[in-house]
Amino acid sequence: MFRQLDDRVTSIVYIVLVLAVSAGTARVAEGLVLALSPLLTVLVLLFVVTREGYSRDGLRRLGLGRAGLRAWPAAVAATAGVCLLATAGAVVLGFGRFTAPRGDWAQSVAAVLVTGPILAFAEEIGWRGYLQPRLARLGERTSMLVVGVVWIAWHLPYVLFTPYYHAEGSRAVVLPLFGASVIAFSFLFGYLRVMSGSVWPAVLAHFAHNATFALLLEHAVITDRPVVVAEYLAGDTGLFVLAGTAACALAAGIARSAGGRHRSGRPASSIPL
Repeated sequence: MFRQLDDRVTSIVYIVLVLAVSAGTARVAEGLVLALSPLLTVLVLLFVVTREGYSRDGLRRLGLGRAGLRAWPAAVAATAGVCLLATAGAVVLGFGRFTAPRGDWAQSVAAVLVTGPILAFAEEIGWRGYLQPRLARLGERTSMLVVGVVWIAWHLPYVLFTPYYHAEGSRAVVLPLFGASVIAFSFLFGYLRVMSGSVWPAVLAHFAHNATFALLLEHAVITDRPVVVAEYLAGDTGLFVLAGTAACALAAGIARSAGGRHRSGRPASSIPL
């Protein structure tokens, strides 16, 4: 339909569409349509609006063509590893204790292994596969920041208008932690994307984070202060997770800059990021 749309226009159209779907579907099917909306919006743009999806180059830009295997250990360590350390920190401080897996943990693991990769892919193909490369002219760091802000806005209807996500605890504490954590994740996953040339390390990192914190807190930790542990400290976007993710994102940025210096022989400040 509109084959000549440039990256600036397509990125704006993508943002408007995905946020509109988020706002309109937060309560539909317990948020399932919202969760899939980044992928669905990509499909509409690629195969209906711009028709880039029918060309090899159009699909190549999504970062699906290579696995980026060298980045997989870092992706897991910076997400599952951080979640484990965050949970251990909450336990050490006396807010809970580790226990042998309890409840229907085997069923939960099976469900996470089936649905987790699908949902992680549905988000990452939109944020890091489609949107981030189209914002590249803004510079790497700026594009990651913009994606992070859009990512926050996309979540907000689900956070504010449904009981399914971050519904416990004080909003004055939860929302700042959530926003800061999403920005940190946007930089971490963004660096995984640009350093590997693939979207798959970001998908793996997203899945590893979601699976680890959920399974640990639901089946391996006992606490009489669940809001403190799950919302404020060691949950999805708790303080310890925020600190660990921010540290990993900073380390990835330093490695990216050091790699640029090594390749070019110029100071990192002269390399546009």
